[in-house]
Amino acid sequence: MNTRDALIHRDPAGSYPVITRGEGIYLIDEDGNRYIDGVSGAGNVTLGHGQKQIAAVMAEQAETMAYCFSAFFTNRPALDLASRLASIAPGSLNHAYFVSGGSEGNETAFKIARLYHLQRGNERKHKIISRWRSYHGATLGALAASGLPGLRAPFTSWLPDFPKIEPSYPYRCKFAGCEGTCNLTCADQLEEAILQAGPDTVAAFIGEPVVNAGITVSPPPPDYYHRIREICDKYDVLFIADEIITGFGRTGRWFAIEHYDVVPDLLVFGKGATAGYMPLGGVLLTDDIRDALDEAGSFPHVFTYVNNPVATRVAWTVLDIIEREGLLEHVTRMGEQLETASKRLLEHPIVGDIRIKGLMMGIELVRDRATAEPFPASRKVSARIPQITMEHGLHVSSTSGCADWVNGDDVRFYPPLVISPEEIETAVSVLDTALDQATREFDV
Repeated sequence: MNTRDALIHRDPAGSYPVITRGEGIYLIDEDGNRYIDGVSGAGNVTLGHGQKQIAAVMAEQAETMAYCFSAFFTNRPALDLASRLASIAPGSLNHAYFVSGGSEGNETAFKIARLYHLQRGNERKHKIISRWRSYHGATLGALAASGLPGLRAPFTSWLPDFPKIEPSYPYRCKFAGCEGTCNLTCADQLEEAILQAGPDTVAAFIGEPVVNAGITVSPPPPDYYHRIREICDKYDVLFIADEIITGFGRTGRWFAIEHYDVVPDLLVFGKGATAGYMPLGGVLLTDDIRDALDEAGSFPHVFTYVNNPVATRVAWTVLDIIEREGLLEHVTRMGEQLETASKRLLEHPIVGDIRIKGLMMGIELVRDRATAEPFPASRKVSARIPQITMEHGLHVSSTSGCADWVNGDDVRFYPPLVISPEEIETAVSVLDTALDQATREFDV
């Protein structure tokens, strides 16, 4: 569709198919073309499109009570969902604060961390340490923690100067002695950053359990978060797990941090909590942090749609579907199948690395596999792959700059959790075709 219309689009020069409906893992445009939704909307449509049970619950709750303001009232769907999340979250993450999405969730977590330290007499603790190549949201506090220079650049003068450390990225590790196998130097950087900033000024560290922003699907080694937890405890720094993408089954667990047997102090969620059917995000927090907030006597923070009854009722229904259909186990099986099926993609010389965690897959593209030399940005390799896959009925996403912020390309595939074995094979076959065509086009 011509983008020169009344609606503002992300890319003014882009062409956007007009989607009229969704069925399962498919999107269908007004010309009848069907596309596998290989990125689950924006990582949020985890249960696929057209879930009639969710639509019915939305209508029923809206007819009964669509809204009440959290500053004066509470409601049963929000109360019930908070208790249910406490029952499935790890450790003592027994308390919930509901907002409208992931960015608001991270803003809320930062404020909670600040208030926690104030209540304990640590008035100087205010800085949030994060990682380069992370993404934590578009609001100003969340953007300040995000490690993507291209998104930050226009607004740098508005952003607090939060310290950054390197992510775990074995394929292009910058640290001596790593050589493709993480030796946790990247985790030890957190201690260096705390000491440089001043331990009495650092309130929290935030990290996505599996990085999926400036680099695609980069799971850390098993001991990474144990080291992070140790460092945080040593310097009285709270650990915030950003599970906006990875939560609610994406990796085969309720929350991806469970793979690492570590309990964060705060856990931020969004996206998959409502499977994309309603805006909802939130923060889970431990008993200790809840106690500190209660002792403070008030929480000076509010959004209009805190504890929204329609959104929290939808989230309850999402949990019902995940449990009834055994989707955590299904994701584990489908992730194993994806890992097996994707091995043939390594036959293409353009493929440097494939990384998978549950139903998240990242494919890093290179000009020379032996040296991991990236394509120059001018070739726009990552932009070409989604164009080819769309021609064959598969929508995937891609980014550039993974090698050195300018050069380097990757492709991302994280479909709805309800994808079938046959649909995985179809999607991988399309990727196979696209990589073959791209290899020839870019003369590799």
